[in-house]
Amino acid sequence: MSTWENGPRGPVRSRGTTRSQELVDRIIELIDQRGLRPGDPLPPEPRLMEEFDVARNSVREALRSLQALGIVEIRHGYGTFVGEASMATLGPSLLFRTRAHSRDGLRGLSDLLEVRQVLETELARKVSGDRKLIEELTGCVERMRDPATAAAADRDFHERICVAAGNELAVELTRLFWNVYRQTETLIGAPTSTTDSLVAKHAKIVAAIESGDGEAIGNAVRQHFDEVRGRISRR
Repeated sequence: MSTWENGPRGPVRSRGTTRSQELVDRIIELIDQRGLRPGDPLPPEPRLMEEFDVARNSVREALRSLQALGIVEIRHGYGTFVGEASMATLGPSLLFRTRAHSRDGLRGLSDLLEVRQVLETELARKVSGDRKLIEELTGCVERMRDPATAAAADRDFHERICVAAGNELAVELTRLFWNVYRQTETLIGAPTSTTDSLVAKHAKIVAAIESGDGEAIGNAVRQHFDEVRGRISRR
């Protein structure tokens, strides 16, 4: 059932949560139109109420929604400011989705693995032949030989590929995928790879990047995820 509400340019159709989402979208549009950057203050609530011709509760609900997404930061007693909108804010939702969709056949974890493989394959192809990156990745592989530093070196290895590709979003997504995977890994049990196997798989990715062979890069990245894929299939 639809209703009509007064807007700044006349009646506006409202359908349940549609009105709330519309206000969220319009605040985002305001931030964009005014060129506001992270840390810049938003207009105070009374100004937003007047700007969008809505009640205070509607403004506050929209701002809370935007805060949950990291788009705004509410500092009580100081006002509301533009946030960083980090991908980390999506962590709880992605974690829930992965777990919920993994209750039947581990589909959620398989989907996460597939997206990460596609992303890393294309980024590795983009940076093929990068001498500085190859040296950095080789250093990461050497650190993987020590069980005490292997996990941190593994994470650093994949982040450095994203950084070298110049894709900040990919860096954030890789961190997000890594964190969610670590929190859901109990669904498939502990890793079965030995230290030597871990080193060998990453060394193969380095060699493929150095060669500049796109097909070799794809095969090396795929093989890197084969161990996890194997654990999923055995569940």
